[in-house]
Amino acid sequence: MTTISALVVASALMTVGCANAFARHDLFERSDMRIGRAVSTARLTCQEQQPKRALPSASEYERCVLDKVQRAESSLARR
Repeated sequence: MTTISALVVASALMTVGCANAFARHDLFERSDMRIGRAVSTARLTCQEQQPKRALPSASEYERCVLDKVQRAESSLARR
């Protein structure tokens, strides 16, 4: 009887652990998608701001993208 009880408890713990792992995986995937969208939006915005007739500045573009991504991060953190 104790063996069956132990198996039931072990099964319940495994189920809870698996459900928790799935939830964490989903959270990481959603976070990755949000970060990916923020980076792609920042890149497009900063590309549009680059000068059309002069050579683009890599350092200004990099600063622009990092600034936009940090702003998106901080706005998500406030939610």
